[in-house]
Amino acid sequence: MVNHVRQMLLLILMALVTTHTWADEKGTLDVHVDRKTLHENQTLTLTVKGEMPFSMDLDMLFNIGDLELPSPEEDALKENFEILSKHQKYSLRSVNGDATAIVTWIYELAPKKTGQLEIPSLKFREAHSNPVTITVEPGDAPAPDGTARPAFVEVETDKDSVYVQEQLVLTVRLFYRGNLIRGDLSQPDQGDAIVESMGEQQEYARVRNNVRYRVVERRYAIYPQSAGTLTIDGIKFNGQARDDTGNLTFLRDAADPLDIPVKGIPASFTGDTWLPASSLELSQDWSDPSSTLKAGKSVTRTLTLNALGLLGSALPPLKVEYPDAVRSYPDKPDLKSNVDNRTVTSSRTESTALVAVKPGQITLPEVRVPWWDTVNDKERVAVIPARTVTITDSAGVAATPPAAKNSPSAPDKAEPVVAKTRDTSMAESPQPLHSPLDNTWLWLAVALGTGWALTVLFWWLNRRRATDPSGESGPQGDPAEAALYADLEKAARAGEAQTLSLLPRWARQRFGNQHLRSAGDVVRFSTDETLAEELEKLQERLYGGKASETHWQPEPLLKALQRLRDRPQRQAAPGLAPLYPSSLKAGSANT
Repeated sequence: MVNHVRQMLLLILMALVTTHTWADEKGTLDVHVDRKTLHENQTLTLTVKGEMPFSMDLDMLFNIGDLELPSPEEDALKENFEILSKHQKYSLRSVNGDATAIVTWIYELAPKKTGQLEIPSLKFREAHSNPVTITVEPGDAPAPDGTARPAFVEVETDKDSVYVQEQLVLTVRLFYRGNLIRGDLSQPDQGDAIVESMGEQQEYARVRNNVRYRVVERRYAIYPQSAGTLTIDGIKFNGQARDDTGNLTFLRDAADPLDIPVKGIPASFTGDTWLPASSLELSQDWSDPSSTLKAGKSVTRTLTLNALGLLGSALPPLKVEYPDAVRSYPDKPDLKSNVDNRTVTSSRTESTALVAVKPGQITLPEVRVPWWDTVNDKERVAVIPARTVTITDSAGVAATPPAAKNSPSAPDKAEPVVAKTRDTSMAESPQPLHSPLDNTWLWLAVALGTGWALTVLFWWLNRRRATDPSGESGPQGDPAEAALYADLEKAARAGEAQTLSLLPRWARQRFGNQHLRSAGDVVRFSTDETLAEELEKLQERLYGGKASETHWQPEPLLKALQRLRDRPQRQAAPGLAPLYPSSLKAGSANT
């Protein structure tokens, strides 16, 4: 029953101190501080007491849930002090029917600077308090004899000076005793520097001056962006803990600011991009490690730049030049940064699809990345050596120099292929000029004559079949060819990569030429410039990172394919055209 009455009185009192309950009479505010002189790592307790007449009505008793507890205006107080905590107490007094509410506000304050600070006049409704002057001395308060400091902050850097954009590691350690209930440890906030937290904070125990402390350690990577002096503001700590006796105490400390000299870029540095790092490596990887490429085929070259002590965003694009004999289609670079509690590592990876377009021997120039070794304070250069690559045609033959003037002339193109074979065979097996005609030569002559006769007969039958409409093996007469062409047309219309693999499969079926193993082979076979150009556009769209940026227009490619399909089969003699310089990626021959 007594508890119930107390609860009701408390609710009534809370209602009375709302903004609608104070009477119009002017009240007073009294202030009291527990100390007027303190060090910058200490706190003080401010007590504000107000005594106000009040009135009440029944309506307030039924709207207690909507009430808000008031307090004095605090904006002026926050200019010089940080409010660590605040709570309120209320009491009620009635004399001869006149009711008075006594409200007490208790603040725990921490000074924001040293010197003479003023607690300004506080205002609550029409009541005001008198200002109070506080003296804040620099440094830490001396501990009582035999008493260890309850909490303190230490900071250190791994270097006394750095270059601009060089990594500086800041270590912050908070030492405290007792059971920490609440704590706020500030972070470095530099306007002209990039600050990265290095992993999770570490917690451990350490003995200092024969006193066992709990330690919270945090590490930061700081990258100054301009030469001069980098000032790291003092790291601050505010918290509450219970001591060995169970009492609640406020903990506060601040480290001294640090001034770090920042040097500019050395005049001797030769690179275009300033890269101060403790380690930097440049490596490459090939999808095909062979030093020989086939025209029309593609290979992927991957260059990776790894750095220690730099963020990935600081690594520049690699300057790579390629000869005209290859087309390059770079992918989007991959930038990574890995930050842990010890260091920062980063990488930049650039992958490029290279398509050989002209047979011959080429040299890929070296790749150089100058950087500054911050450990030894000197410039170094990461280098990938130049590489010589041989580009062959689709048959695997490299380009050769022109024949000498005194060499035998090439046989007429109209000469039957079998006749070339016959001449070559005879040249490889010369006979003495005056040797007798023995039986071996006789039988060889008979065999060659028979072969020549069979060749002529085979050529005559093919010519007769070609002039016979009923024997034409055109598109309409081959269901397999029609099905392959339908798939090819569908893929080409959609601009799909499958077009490049379907093209040689269909061409082999259409023309019966088993040497057509890639899209580049078909281009050289067709001698159609439009087909080459449209397939090259498709290649760029697929492997040049433009698939989502350009609208595919398939009509020119479809018309070129139809022209090739309409070509009579008898015109499909291989080797009619020289190597066509296109950047086509070879399609796989999935038969």
